Amino acid sequence: MTQPRRKRLPNRRPAVQETLLFNDQLIYATAGVDPETGRVSEIFLTASKEGSLLNHTLGDAATVISVALQHGVSIEALRVSLATLAERTPAPAELDHPPAAGRAPASPIGAALAFLARVEADLQGDHQAQKESPDV
Repeated sequence: MTQPRRKRLPNRRPAVQETLLFNDQLIYATAGVDPETGRVSEIFLTASKEGSLLNHTLGDAATVISVALQHGVSIEALRVSLATLAERTPAPAELDHPPAAGRAPASPIGAALAFLARVEADLQGDHQAQKESPDV
């Protein structure tokens, strides 16, 4: 049985940074982009309190997410595998089957994957715009 090949990234690569707020906790997220494909291929996560359990958990989760991305797992496959919460209280008729729209990440790891999905969508939009613009 052969193992999937991990795509090694160059030492220098573009990155997108954002500060996320999740349950009153600041989380610093950096998405690393593969310059060859223009796709998000890694994430770095830290919490505002150095040495905290949250900080260590985020670092470990970032490593797992990055390895998965470099082995070809999509951000969307990871994102939909995590728990979400309703952004509003469901109506009584919706309690057994709440609507899928209006869902929010249930954890900071889900919030980080939502950040990666936004970055990837922005990058793909930029890539599409470059393809559609005429050469000068």
